[in-house]
Amino acid sequence: MTFDILTRLPVELAYQILSKLSITDVVVCQSVSRQWYWITTDQSIWKQVYLEHERPYAIPRSALAPSLSTPSATSSSSSTSSLSGYRDWKQHCQSRVVLDRNWRQGDIQSLLTLRYHRGGIVRLRIKAGLLLSGDMFGQVAVWDTDSYACQCVVEAAVGPIQLLDFSAKAMVMTVISRSGVCRIWSIKTKELICSFSAYDVVCMTMDDDHLVLGGRDGRIQVVDFMTGAIVRTTTAFAEEILQDIYIQNDTLIIATGHHLRILSIDTLQILSTCPLPIAPSVRTFCSVFHIRSLILLTEEHLLHIEWKALYRSINKNFVIDQNKELPPNLLIPPRIQKTKVPPISTITSIAIGGNHPRVLTTNADRPSLHDTIRLCPAPRLNALADDSCPSDAPEATRTTTAAPSVAAAAMRLLESAEEETGSVLSSQVPEVAQYLETCGLKPSFMDVDEDVIVIGTSKGDIVVLNMLSLE
Repeated sequence: MTFDILTRLPVELAYQILSKLSITDVVVCQSVSRQWYWITTDQSIWKQVYLEHERPYAIPRSALAPSLSTPSATSSSSSTSSLSGYRDWKQHCQSRVVLDRNWRQGDIQSLLTLRYHRGGIVRLRIKAGLLLSGDMFGQVAVWDTDSYACQCVVEAAVGPIQLLDFSAKAMVMTVISRSGVCRIWSIKTKELICSFSAYDVVCMTMDDDHLVLGGRDGRIQVVDFMTGAIVRTTTAFAEEILQDIYIQNDTLIIATGHHLRILSIDTLQILSTCPLPIAPSVRTFCSVFHIRSLILLTEEHLLHIEWKALYRSINKNFVIDQNKELPPNLLIPPRIQKTKVPPISTITSIAIGGNHPRVLTTNADRPSLHDTIRLCPAPRLNALADDSCPSDAPEATRTTTAAPSVAAAAMRLLESAEEETGSVLSSQVPEVAQYLETCGLKPSFMDVDEDVIVIGTSKGDIVVLNMLSLE
């Protein structure tokens, strides 16, 4: 004799119990009986389960309403979604599970090829529903990521493009050519807004309100992208080479070869800083920051360093808006994943993207795209969820600089981290697998979003790889 306690409980209590389960557990509960199935059809259960599934990633609720509700949409539009209105949360959960499985198995579901450029692709940028591609002749094509139709083409630079970014809200893009000229264009009208010399700029980032340039001399400049005027500038970081800049929660994340700093975007005051867990003698060829992850490329390894989210800071000048993307807590040891990489000379690009950061590399030692795209493992998430500053945090939480004990702990984590090789992306779809093996295209640049990878090739084609089926 069996006793079904769930169906005997008040329905509100049954909802609360089920909402504490994982997505896969709720799916199993659906098959227990007809009564359990009808209980699990309530959208409030699936919404709570979905939000709990995403909690370890500390994604702001304003960005959690996914575009996965319609399989044809890519996640690049998810950042502009809202939680208002009706959502099929069960469908979101199912799509999330399928997408995570496909990434874990490295299984590409479909692809399409975009053709317009006459020269090789040297820059790609995908975000907020748009894809911008720049080639060696200075052309920039703008693509809509829902249909991948080319919206416009701008003769944006003279010669190869070195840096490219854009604001989806203002519909403005910034292009820096290898000849050292920065040009700011209106995407809607294709008109040049302004231009100025940028021969010493080595890194750049742009959001809906700011354009930030990093110079070879170590200075950071905040620029008004509607006029080209320099609004604020920092003094140089002595004996350090800037490698990446990231805008987040009204702050700038500044990555150099051996340090990570958080600066106020309004005052350029240093709010927090920490040394990276690598020896000063180790040469870093590239570093890329995204959300709370830093990717470091050294001679032998690709390091994925991931910090916990910082919800509030004791530093009164460091005010954190929890409705925005949360910054990294640099005052406690990060988690580290170490991946063995092929020879540096064969790596053509490194990309990290998505709310659930995926790290990929491409190499050019093969005649086609087959076996050239490698997914690097991420640090385990089990200890990354944190709702506040830890109560046992070191005294350094009252300052802006990580304590020496934190840096030493990070070094020990790096030394003890197991070396992995990552996994090569492939496909179980015969047409996709055949294309990757026979297309004869070599990757030149790459970018990645939540469920899509875009690869520029030396022939000018752009290959869009979907990790979620469009059917």
